[in-house]
Amino acid sequence: MFRLILLAGIIYVLFKWLFRSAPSTPRPRPFDQPGEQIEEMVQDPVCGTYVPLGQSVSLRDENETRYFCSTACRDIFLKTSADNKH
Repeated sequence: MFRLILLAGIIYVLFKWLFRSAPSTPRPRPFDQPGEQIEEMVQDPVCGTYVPLGQSVSLRDENETRYFCSTACRDIFLKTSADNKH
């Protein structure tokens, strides 16, 4: 009888260990922090790179604002647009 109870206990422990359920509350991932806002990404019209809006270099035209990944790309855009106007 004792062996049967011991065997049942071992089977129970093994079963629980092998078929552990996932934690009931998932752990938040680093980018899921409460109150964190995802910043809009903008595409550079010169090189096509996407950059966060807050880190971009902007250029305001008559009709729109363009965003660039760097001042170098902004300068290329200004040079090519000036060349196209002549």
